[in-house]
Amino acid sequence: MTILLGILSALSFGIGDFLARFSSKEVGFKNSLFWMLVVGAIFYLILFYFFGDDLNPNSIGLSNSFLSGILIMFGLLFLYRGLQMGPVSIVAPIVATNPFFVFLIRFFLGSEPSLTQWASTLVVISGAILISISAESFKSSLGLNSKQIKESITISFMSSGMLAVGLIFSQEASNTMDPLETVIYIRFFSLIGIALLLLFTKSKIILTKKAIPILFFQGILETTGYFCLVSAYAFDKVSIAVVISSGFGLVTVILARIIIKEQISKIQSIGIFLTFLGVVGLTI
Repeated sequence: MTILLGILSALSFGIGDFLARFSSKEVGFKNSLFWMLVVGAIFYLILFYFFGDDLNPNSIGLSNSFLSGILIMFGLLFLYRGLQMGPVSIVAPIVATNPFFVFLIRFFLGSEPSLTQWASTLVVISGAILISISAESFKSSLGLNSKQIKESITISFMSSGMLAVGLIFSQEASNTMDPLETVIYIRFFSLIGIALLLLFTKSKIILTKKAIPILFFQGILETTGYFCLVSAYAFDKVSIAVVISSGFGLVTVILARIIIKEQISKIQSIGIFLTFLGVVGLTI
């Protein structure tokens, strides 16, 4: 069961992130995230109604959920900006290195990594370096200049780091509350966060007919990914689903190659392979 949940989570996140490229280009990355969270919040409340228990919040759980929600909001915001700029096959693998940052933070907080995790760390770093180097090949195929490529890479690493810290706070929150309930609070704080950001930056809330179906499925898929992941976590605190779900970036890369025909160089292919191999090692 946990393996199936992990596969569903990876597919949901991967396809949802790929759709974010199109919605971000249509209504802007801020609006894309806002509407995705609106759709996701409604859908998750429906799921919680059928599968969850009563809400039992506590101060520690809520404070961790707040920090997680805001950090994940910024992490997704950077991700959507990166996907909007492209290339997808560079952005997605870099963002998927967030377990590497989780590993580093846990290490500095006193955890004792295994030899496999240390080796996986070197593999992830090597993969990320190769992916970054290969980004130059998109100058001709996508018409990007060096500045745009560097910005895309920087944003991707920022997204990965933000999502990693957000994940740590979400894990802390789920230690004092039901995992399914925790996601409700995290999503709520993320939605409030992006709404305030739109308000303070005086950004218009835009929704077009073309974007509606994309955002609908995007919100459903992102929410389904989290639902499957926390459901597996509820069954097994050290679930194989977490390892499998870390392959979401690979799903996004494959879709980019098949649907929008992004070219993948040999160096980039090796970098992508090493990155996901290392991520699996870190999450075991």
